[in-house]
Amino acid sequence: MKMDLVLESQRIHLIGIGGIGVSALAGVLHAQGKKLSGTDQEENALTQHLEKLGVKIQIGAASAKLPPKTELVIHSLAVPENHPALREAERQKIPVLSYPQAVGQLTHHFYTIAICGTHGKSTITALIAKALIENNFDPTVILGTKLKELKNLNYRVGKSKILVLEACEYRRAFLNYSPRAIVLHTLDPDHLDYYKDFEDYLDAFREFTEKLPPDGYFFGNLDDDDVHEVIRTMQSKKFPSYNTFTYGAHYENADFSLREKKIFHHGVEAGKLDLKIPGVHNRTNALSAFSVCSTLGTAPRDILKSLHGYQGAYRRFEQKGKFGKTILIDDYAHHPAEITATLQAAREMYPKKKICVVFQPHQYNRTKNLLKDFGVSFKEADEVIIPNIYEVRDTKSDIDAVSAQMLVDEIQKNKTQARLEDGLAGTIYYLREHAKNFDVVITMGAGDVWKVSEELLQSH
Repeated sequence: MKMDLVLESQRIHLIGIGGIGVSALAGVLHAQGKKLSGTDQEENALTQHLEKLGVKIQIGAASAKLPPKTELVIHSLAVPENHPALREAERQKIPVLSYPQAVGQLTHHFYTIAICGTHGKSTITALIAKALIENNFDPTVILGTKLKELKNLNYRVGKSKILVLEACEYRRAFLNYSPRAIVLHTLDPDHLDYYKDFEDYLDAFREFTEKLPPDGYFFGNLDDDDVHEVIRTMQSKKFPSYNTFTYGAHYENADFSLREKKIFHHGVEAGKLDLKIPGVHNRTNALSAFSVCSTLGTAPRDILKSLHGYQGAYRRFEQKGKFGKTILIDDYAHHPAEITATLQAAREMYPKKKICVVFQPHQYNRTKNLLKDFGVSFKEADEVIIPNIYEVRDTKSDIDAVSAQMLVDEIQKNKTQARLEDGLAGTIYYLREHAKNFDVVITMGAGDVWKVSEELLQSH
Protein backbone atom coordinates (compact mmCIF):
# COMPACT_ATOMS: atom_id res chain seq x y z
CA MET A 1 0.00 0.00 0.00
CA LYS A 2 1.36 3.41 -0.94
CA MET A 3 2.08 5.20 2.33
CA ASP A 4 1.21 8.77 1.31
CA LEU A 5 -2.11 8.39 -0.49
CA VAL A 6 -3.84 10.56 2.11
CA LEU A 7 -1.16 13.23 1.92
CA GLU A 8 -0.99 13.33 -1.88
CA SER A 9 -4.69 13.03 -2.76
CA GLN A 10 -6.64 16.27 -3.05
CA ARG A 11 -10.14 15.04 -3.94
CA ILE A 12 -11.28 12.52 -1.33
CA HIS A 13 -14.68 10.85 -0.95
CA LEU A 14 -15.63 9.48 2.48
CA ILE A 15 -18.29 6.77 2.93
CA GLY A 16 -19.89 6.78 6.39
CA ILE A 17 -18.83 10.39 6.90
CA GLY A 18 -21.27 10.88 9.77
CA GLY A 19 -19.54 8.30 11.97
CA ILE A 20 -17.61 9.45 15.01
CA GLY A 21 -14.25 8.45 13.53
CA VAL A 22 -14.64 9.27 9.82
CA SER A 23 -16.16 12.68 10.57
CA ALA A 24 -13.16 13.60 12.75
CA LEU A 25 -10.76 12.52 10.01
CA ALA A 26 -12.79 14.58 7.51
CA GLY A 27 -12.42 17.65 9.72
CA VAL A 28 -8.65 17.22 9.83
CA LEU A 29 -8.37 16.62 6.07
CA HIS A 30 -10.54 19.65 5.31
CA ALA A 31 -8.22 21.82 7.40
CA GLN A 32 -5.34 20.51 5.30
CA GLY A 33 -7.03 21.96 2.21
CA LYS A 34 -8.47 18.77 0.74
CA LYS A 35 -11.60 18.92 -1.40
CA LEU A 36 -13.95 16.48 0.31
CA SER A 37 -17.27 14.81 -0.40
CA GLY A 38 -19.10 12.11 1.49
CA THR A 39 -22.17 9.97 2.03
CA ASP A 40 -24.07 8.61 5.02
CA GLN A 41 -27.43 7.05 5.66
CA GLU A 42 -28.52 9.69 8.17
CA GLU A 43 -27.83 13.34 8.87
CA ASN A 44 -26.48 14.30 12.29
CA ALA A 45 -24.73 17.20 14.03
CA LEU A 46 -21.35 16.07 12.67
CA THR A 47 -22.49 15.97 9.02
CA GLN A 48 -24.16 19.36 9.49
CA HIS A 49 -20.88 20.81 10.79
CA LEU A 50 -18.94 19.42 7.83
CA GLU A 51 -21.51 20.77 5.38
CA LYS A 52 -21.07 24.23 6.90
CA LEU A 53 -17.36 23.90 6.15
CA GLY A 54 -18.23 23.25 2.51
CA VAL A 55 -18.05 19.46 2.38
CA LYS A 56 -20.63 18.10 -0.07
CA ILE A 57 -22.53 15.29 1.64
CA GLN A 58 -25.23 13.04 0.21
CA ILE A 59 -27.65 11.64 2.80
CA GLY A 60 -29.71 8.54 2.08
CA ALA A 61 -29.50 5.05 0.66
CA ALA A 62 -26.16 3.66 -0.52
CA SER A 63 -25.21 4.98 -3.93
CA ALA A 64 -22.52 4.00 -6.42
CA LYS A 65 -22.04 7.59 -7.54
CA LEU A 66 -18.60 9.10 -6.99
CA PRO A 67 -17.79 12.78 -7.64
CA PRO A 68 -15.78 13.49 -10.80
CA LYS A 69 -12.00 13.36 -10.44
CA THR A 70 -12.13 11.50 -7.10
CA GLU A 71 -8.56 10.45 -6.25
CA LEU A 72 -9.17 8.46 -3.06
CA VAL A 73 -12.09 6.78 -1.29
CA ILE A 74 -12.05 6.33 2.50
CA HIS A 75 -14.70 4.23 4.23
CA SER A 76 -15.85 3.41 7.74
CA LEU A 77 -15.27 -0.13 8.99
CA ALA A 78 -19.07 -0.34 9.30
CA VAL A 79 -19.42 -0.10 5.51
CA PRO A 80 -19.91 -3.56 3.90
CA GLU A 81 -17.42 -4.75 1.31
CA ASN A 82 -20.14 -4.90 -1.35
CA HIS A 83 -21.11 -1.24 -0.94
CA PRO A 84 -21.95 0.17 -4.43
CA ALA A 85 -19.46 3.04 -4.13
CA LEU A 86 -16.63 0.67 -3.20
CA ARG A 87 -17.44 -1.45 -6.25
CA GLU A 88 -17.49 1.67 -8.40
CA ALA A 89 -14.12 2.78 -7.01
CA GLU A 90 -12.72 -0.65 -7.89
CA ARG A 91 -14.17 -0.37 -11.39
CA GLN A 92 -12.57 3.07 -11.88
CA LYS A 93 -9.31 1.85 -10.26
CA ILE A 94 -9.55 4.56 -7.58
CA PRO A 95 -7.52 3.69 -4.45
CA VAL A 96 -9.59 2.74 -1.39
CA LEU A 97 -8.59 2.94 2.27
CA SER A 98 -10.48 2.01 5.41
CA TYR A 99 -10.71 4.65 8.14
CA PRO A 100 -7.91 3.09 10.24
CA GLN A 101 -5.69 2.70 7.18
CA ALA A 102 -6.16 6.39 6.35
CA VAL A 103 -5.51 7.49 9.93
CA GLY A 104 -2.50 5.20 9.94
CA GLN A 105 -1.01 7.11 7.02
CA LEU A 106 -1.72 10.36 8.88
CA THR A 107 0.17 9.14 11.96
CA HIS A 108 3.41 8.91 9.96
CA HIS A 109 3.50 12.70 9.78
CA PHE A 110 2.90 13.36 13.51
CA TYR A 111 4.32 12.61 16.92
CA THR A 112 1.35 10.38 17.67
CA ILE A 113 0.15 9.74 21.23
CA ALA A 114 -2.24 6.78 20.99
CA ILE A 115 -4.65 5.98 23.83
CA CYS A 116 -5.88 2.39 23.82
CA GLY A 117 -7.57 -0.20 26.04
CA THR A 118 -11.06 -1.61 26.55
CA HIS A 119 -12.36 1.28 28.66
CA GLY A 120 -11.55 4.93 29.32
CA LYS A 121 -10.06 5.76 25.91
CA SER A 122 -12.31 8.71 25.11
CA THR A 123 -12.01 10.35 28.53
CA ILE A 124 -8.23 9.95 28.72
CA THR A 125 -7.81 11.24 25.17
CA ALA A 126 -9.98 14.23 26.03
CA LEU A 127 -8.11 14.96 29.27
CA ILE A 128 -4.68 14.75 27.60
CA ALA A 129 -5.87 16.90 24.70
CA LYS A 130 -7.31 19.55 27.01
CA ALA A 131 -4.15 19.74 29.12
CA LEU A 132 -1.87 19.96 26.07
CA ILE A 133 -4.04 22.59 24.38
CA GLU A 134 -4.13 24.76 27.50
CA ASN A 135 -0.37 24.44 27.97
CA ASN A 136 0.57 25.58 24.47
CA PHE A 137 1.41 22.23 22.85
CA ASP A 138 -1.21 22.98 20.16
CA PRO A 139 -2.00 19.34 19.25
CA THR A 140 -4.20 17.89 16.54
CA VAL A 141 -6.83 15.66 18.15
CA ILE A 142 -8.97 12.77 16.86
CA LEU A 143 -11.48 11.70 19.49
CA GLY A 144 -14.23 9.08 19.77
CA THR A 145 -16.75 11.49 21.28
CA LYS A 146 -17.77 15.13 21.17
CA LEU A 147 -16.13 17.47 23.66
CA LYS A 148 -17.30 20.84 25.00
CA GLU A 149 -13.70 22.10 25.01
CA LEU A 150 -13.50 21.33 21.28
CA LYS A 151 -16.63 23.39 20.53
CA ASN A 152 -18.73 20.21 20.80
CA LEU A 153 -16.72 18.55 18.04
CA ASN A 154 -14.73 15.31 17.94
CA TYR A 155 -11.52 16.71 16.46
CA ARG A 156 -9.14 19.63 16.57
CA VAL A 157 -6.50 20.79 14.14
CA GLY A 158 -3.34 22.17 15.73
CA LYS A 159 -0.17 23.70 14.32
CA SER A 160 2.30 21.45 16.13
CA LYS A 161 3.41 17.96 15.10
CA ILE A 162 1.61 16.30 18.03
CA LEU A 163 -1.43 14.11 17.33
CA VAL A 164 -3.52 12.87 20.28
CA LEU A 165 -5.44 9.89 18.98
CA GLU A 166 -8.05 7.54 20.41
CA ALA A 167 -6.89 4.15 19.14
CA CYS A 168 -9.64 1.54 18.78
CA GLU A 169 -8.79 -2.16 18.77
CA TYR A 170 -11.86 -3.39 16.87
CA ARG A 171 -10.73 -5.61 13.98
CA ARG A 172 -7.15 -4.74 14.98
CA ALA A 173 -7.70 -1.22 13.60
CA PHE A 174 -4.93 0.32 15.72
CA LEU A 175 -2.28 -1.90 14.13
CA ASN A 176 -2.43 0.53 11.20
CA TYR A 177 -1.07 3.33 13.39
CA SER A 178 2.53 4.40 13.98
CA PRO A 179 2.59 5.67 17.58
CA ARG A 180 5.44 7.43 19.35
CA ALA A 181 3.70 7.06 22.71
CA ILE A 182 1.06 4.55 23.83
CA VAL A 183 -1.28 4.69 26.82
CA LEU A 184 -2.72 1.26 27.71
CA HIS A 185 -5.42 1.71 30.34
CA THR A 186 -7.57 -1.39 30.83
CA LEU A 187 -8.10 -4.83 29.28
CA ASP A 188 -11.32 -6.86 29.44
CA PRO A 189 -12.86 -9.37 27.00
CA ASP A 190 -14.64 -7.45 24.23
CA HIS A 191 -15.35 -7.55 20.49
CA LEU A 192 -15.63 -11.34 20.66
CA ASP A 193 -17.59 -11.24 17.41
CA TYR A 194 -14.18 -10.61 15.83
CA TYR A 195 -11.54 -11.93 18.24
CA LYS A 196 -11.37 -15.71 18.75
CA ASP A 197 -11.02 -15.37 22.52
CA PHE A 198 -9.53 -13.08 25.18
CA GLU A 199 -6.00 -14.30 24.47
CA ASP A 200 -6.39 -13.33 20.82
CA TYR A 201 -7.63 -9.93 22.00
CA LEU A 202 -4.57 -9.49 24.26
CA ASP A 203 -2.27 -10.49 21.41
CA ALA A 204 -3.53 -7.52 19.39
CA PHE A 205 -2.46 -5.15 22.18
CA ARG A 206 0.91 -6.88 22.54
CA GLU A 207 1.42 -6.44 18.80
CA PHE A 208 0.44 -2.77 19.06
CA THR A 209 3.08 -2.09 21.72
CA GLU A 210 5.69 -3.60 19.39
CA LYS A 211 5.01 -0.76 16.97
CA LEU A 212 6.70 1.70 19.35
CA PRO A 213 10.14 2.88 18.17
CA PRO A 214 13.16 2.48 20.50
CA ASP A 215 12.72 6.07 21.72
CA GLY A 216 8.96 5.68 22.17
CA TYR A 217 7.05 5.98 25.44
CA PHE A 218 4.66 3.50 27.05
CA PHE A 219 2.24 4.32 29.88
CA GLY A 220 0.54 1.35 31.57
CA ASN A 221 -2.13 1.08 34.26
CA LEU A 222 -0.90 -1.23 37.05
CA ASP A 223 -4.43 -1.53 38.47
CA ASP A 224 -5.18 -3.92 35.60
CA ASP A 225 -3.58 -7.39 35.84
CA ASP A 226 -3.63 -7.92 32.08
CA VAL A 227 -1.82 -4.62 31.48
CA HIS A 228 0.80 -5.98 33.91
CA GLU A 229 1.15 -8.99 31.64
CA VAL A 230 1.60 -6.82 28.54
CA ILE A 231 4.31 -4.84 30.35
CA ARG A 232 6.11 -8.08 31.28
CA THR A 233 5.96 -9.15 27.62
CA MET A 234 7.45 -5.81 26.55
CA GLN A 235 10.25 -6.06 29.10
CA SER A 236 11.06 -9.62 28.01
CA LYS A 237 11.55 -8.25 24.49
CA LYS A 238 13.98 -5.65 25.83
CA PHE A 239 11.77 -2.57 25.35
CA PRO A 240 13.81 0.17 27.10
CA SER A 241 12.58 0.16 30.71
CA TYR A 242 13.35 3.87 31.11
CA ASN A 243 10.69 4.55 28.45
CA THR A 244 8.02 2.61 30.38
CA PHE A 245 5.95 4.57 32.87
CA THR A 246 3.35 3.09 35.18
CA TYR A 247 0.39 4.57 37.03
CA GLY A 248 -2.28 3.22 39.34
CA ALA A 249 -4.75 4.13 42.05
CA HIS A 250 -3.93 0.99 44.03
CA TYR A 251 -0.16 0.67 43.50
CA GLU A 252 2.03 2.97 45.60
CA ASN A 253 5.12 1.68 43.78
CA ALA A 254 3.82 2.90 40.41
CA ASP A 255 5.68 5.84 38.88
CA PHE A 256 2.47 7.85 39.29
CA SER A 257 0.15 6.79 42.11
CA LEU A 258 -3.02 8.03 43.74
CA ARG A 259 -3.73 8.12 47.49
CA GLU A 260 -6.78 9.84 48.96
CA LYS A 261 -7.16 11.85 45.72
CA LYS A 262 -3.53 13.00 45.95
CA ILE A 263 -1.13 12.29 43.08
CA PHE A 264 2.37 11.08 43.90
CA HIS A 265 5.27 10.93 41.44
CA HIS A 266 7.93 8.46 42.62
CA GLY A 267 6.55 8.84 46.14
CA VAL A 268 6.61 12.65 46.17
CA GLU A 269 3.28 14.45 46.33
CA ALA A 270 2.57 16.30 43.06
CA GLY A 271 -0.86 17.72 43.83
CA LYS A 272 -4.46 16.88 44.65
CA LEU A 273 -7.21 15.89 42.22
CA ASP A 274 -10.43 17.87 42.52
CA LEU A 275 -12.41 16.75 39.47
CA LYS A 276 -15.86 17.83 38.35
CA ILE A 277 -16.52 14.26 37.11
CA PRO A 278 -17.13 11.61 39.79
CA GLY A 279 -15.83 8.09 40.30
CA VAL A 280 -12.63 6.17 41.02
CA HIS A 281 -12.39 5.28 37.33
CA ASN A 282 -12.35 8.96 36.35
CA ARG A 283 -9.67 9.75 38.93
CA THR A 284 -7.58 6.94 37.40
CA ASN A 285 -8.32 8.34 33.94
CA ALA A 286 -7.04 11.72 35.16
CA LEU A 287 -3.95 10.07 36.70
CA SER A 288 -3.22 8.55 33.29
CA ALA A 289 -3.46 11.96 31.61
CA PHE A 290 -1.30 13.50 34.35
CA SER A 291 1.43 10.89 33.80
CA VAL A 292 1.58 11.61 30.05
CA CYS A 293 1.53 15.40 30.33
CA SER A 294 4.05 15.43 33.17
CA THR A 295 6.44 13.23 31.18
CA LEU A 296 6.10 15.64 28.25
CA GLY A 297 7.32 18.41 30.55
CA THR A 298 4.19 20.23 31.74
CA ALA A 299 4.29 21.53 35.32
CA PRO A 300 2.05 19.56 37.72
CA ARG A 301 0.05 22.63 38.82
CA ASP A 302 -0.71 23.49 35.18
CA ILE A 303 -1.86 19.94 34.41
CA LEU A 304 -4.08 19.87 37.50
CA LYS A 305 -5.64 23.22 36.66
CA SER A 306 -6.63 21.82 33.27
CA LEU A 307 -7.90 18.50 34.65
CA HIS A 308 -9.98 20.27 37.29
CA GLY A 309 -11.71 22.33 34.62
CA TYR A 310 -12.76 19.30 32.57
CA GLN A 311 -16.55 19.23 32.23
CA GLY A 312 -16.95 15.76 30.78
CA ALA A 313 -17.64 14.53 27.25
CA TYR A 314 -20.75 13.77 25.22
CA ARG A 315 -22.54 10.67 26.58
CA ARG A 316 -20.00 10.21 29.40
CA PHE A 317 -22.10 10.62 32.57
CA GLU A 318 -23.68 13.59 30.82
CA GLN A 319 -26.35 15.39 32.81
CA LYS A 320 -29.19 16.08 30.40
CA GLY A 321 -31.64 17.94 32.64
CA LYS A 322 -34.63 17.09 34.83
CA PHE A 323 -37.94 15.36 34.23
CA GLY A 324 -39.95 16.84 37.05
CA LYS A 325 -37.59 16.46 40.01
CA THR A 326 -35.84 13.43 38.53
CA ILE A 327 -32.27 13.99 37.28
CA LEU A 328 -31.60 12.52 33.81
CA ILE A 329 -28.09 11.29 33.00
CA ASP A 330 -26.88 9.68 29.76
CA ASP A 331 -23.84 7.42 29.52
CA TYR A 332 -22.12 5.37 26.80
CA ALA A 333 -21.34 2.40 29.10
CA HIS A 334 -21.98 -0.84 27.21
CA HIS A 335 -19.55 -3.30 28.82
CA PRO A 336 -20.04 -4.81 32.31
CA ALA A 337 -16.87 -3.19 33.66
CA GLU A 338 -18.02 0.21 32.36
CA ILE A 339 -21.48 -0.22 33.90
CA THR A 340 -19.94 -1.10 37.28
CA ALA A 341 -17.62 1.93 37.15
CA THR A 342 -20.39 4.32 36.06
CA LEU A 343 -22.73 3.14 38.82
CA GLN A 344 -19.94 3.44 41.39
CA ALA A 345 -19.53 7.06 40.26
CA ALA A 346 -23.30 7.57 40.47
CA ARG A 347 -23.35 6.25 44.03
CA GLU A 348 -20.43 8.50 44.92
CA MET A 349 -22.36 11.51 43.64
CA TYR A 350 -25.79 10.40 44.88
CA PRO A 351 -25.10 8.14 47.90
CA LYS A 352 -28.66 7.96 49.23
CA LYS A 353 -30.69 8.58 46.08
CA LYS A 354 -32.88 6.06 44.30
CA ILE A 355 -31.32 5.23 40.91
CA CYS A 356 -33.01 3.69 37.87
CA VAL A 357 -30.91 2.48 34.94
CA VAL A 358 -32.25 2.09 31.41
CA PHE A 359 -29.72 -0.24 29.79
CA GLN A 360 -29.81 -1.12 26.11
CA PRO A 361 -27.28 -3.91 25.42
CA HIS A 362 -25.15 -3.23 22.33
CA GLN A 363 -24.99 -6.38 20.19
CA TYR A 364 -26.55 -9.78 20.74
CA ASN A 365 -23.05 -11.24 20.43
CA ARG A 366 -21.65 -9.17 23.32
CA THR A 367 -24.77 -9.87 25.43
CA LYS A 368 -24.41 -13.62 24.81
CA ASN A 369 -20.69 -13.75 25.62
CA LEU A 370 -20.83 -11.53 28.72
CA LEU A 371 -24.30 -12.39 30.05
CA LYS A 372 -23.19 -13.42 33.56
CA ASP A 373 -20.90 -10.40 33.84
CA PHE A 374 -23.77 -8.10 32.88
CA GLY A 375 -25.89 -9.79 35.53
CA VAL A 376 -23.62 -8.71 38.40
CA SER A 377 -22.80 -5.22 37.10
CA PHE A 378 -25.98 -3.44 38.22
CA LYS A 379 -25.69 -3.99 41.99
CA GLU A 380 -25.60 -0.24 42.71
CA ALA A 381 -28.90 0.35 40.86
CA ASP A 382 -32.33 0.23 42.50
CA GLU A 383 -34.08 -0.79 39.29
CA VAL A 384 -32.96 -1.72 35.78
CA ILE A 385 -35.09 -1.42 32.66
CA ILE A 386 -34.09 -3.37 29.54
CA PRO A 387 -35.95 -1.98 26.49
CA ASN A 388 -34.36 -4.15 23.76
CA ILE A 389 -31.01 -5.34 22.44
CA TYR A 390 -29.42 -3.05 19.84
CA GLU A 391 -28.57 -5.20 16.83
CA VAL A 392 -25.27 -4.51 15.07
CA ARG A 393 -22.91 -6.93 13.29
CA ASP A 394 -24.93 -9.84 14.72
CA THR A 395 -25.42 -13.21 13.05
CA LYS A 396 -28.65 -15.22 13.18
CA SER A 397 -27.03 -17.60 15.67
CA ASP A 398 -26.14 -14.63 17.91
CA ILE A 399 -29.74 -13.39 17.82
CA ASP A 400 -31.14 -16.87 18.49
CA ALA A 401 -28.77 -17.46 21.42
CA VAL A 402 -29.84 -14.64 23.75
CA SER A 403 -32.76 -12.35 24.50
CA ALA A 404 -33.51 -9.22 26.51
CA GLN A 405 -35.61 -11.37 28.88
CA MET A 406 -32.58 -13.60 29.56
CA LEU A 407 -30.63 -10.52 30.62
CA VAL A 408 -33.49 -9.39 32.88
CA ASP A 409 -33.49 -12.84 34.51
CA GLU A 410 -29.70 -12.74 34.98
CA ILE A 411 -29.87 -9.33 36.68
CA GLN A 412 -32.67 -10.51 38.97
CA LYS A 413 -30.59 -13.56 39.96
CA ASN A 414 -28.20 -11.06 41.50
CA LYS A 415 -30.96 -9.50 43.61
CA THR A 416 -31.38 -6.31 41.56
CA GLN A 417 -34.90 -5.44 40.47
CA ALA A 418 -35.17 -5.57 36.66
CA ARG A 419 -37.96 -5.36 34.11
CA LEU A 420 -38.39 -5.79 30.37
CA GLU A 421 -40.14 -3.03 28.43
CA ASP A 422 -41.44 -2.92 24.87
CA GLY A 423 -38.56 -1.10 23.16
CA LEU A 424 -37.69 2.56 23.61
CA ALA A 425 -41.30 3.65 23.11
CA GLY A 426 -42.50 1.36 25.91
CA THR A 427 -39.68 2.55 28.16
CA ILE A 428 -40.55 6.20 27.59
CA TYR A 429 -44.23 5.46 28.32
CA TYR A 430 -43.26 3.68 31.57
CA LEU A 431 -40.94 6.46 32.72
CA ARG A 432 -43.47 9.20 32.04
CA GLU A 433 -45.55 7.53 34.74
CA HIS A 434 -42.86 6.19 37.07
CA ALA A 435 -39.77 8.44 36.78
CA LYS A 436 -41.10 10.39 39.78
CA ASN A 437 -40.37 7.30 41.91
CA PHE A 438 -36.64 7.77 41.29
CA ASP A 439 -34.18 10.56 42.08
CA VAL A 440 -31.94 9.69 39.13
CA VAL A 441 -32.56 7.93 35.80
CA ILE A 442 -29.43 6.91 33.86
CA THR A 443 -29.69 5.79 30.24
CA MET A 444 -26.79 3.52 29.25
CA GLY A 445 -25.61 1.92 26.04
CA ALA A 446 -23.81 2.48 22.74
CA GLY A 447 -26.97 2.30 20.61
CA ASP A 448 -29.88 4.75 20.48
CA VAL A 449 -30.99 4.57 24.13
CA TRP A 450 -30.08 8.27 24.46
CA LYS A 451 -33.40 8.98 22.74
CA VAL A 452 -35.22 8.08 25.96
CA SER A 453 -33.98 11.10 27.92
CA GLU A 454 -34.37 13.35 24.86
CA GLU A 455 -38.02 12.33 24.49
CA LEU A 456 -38.72 12.79 28.19
CA LEU A 457 -37.21 16.28 28.17
CA GLN A 458 -39.12 17.29 25.03
CA SER A 459 -42.44 16.05 26.41
CA HIS A 460 -42.01 17.70 29.79
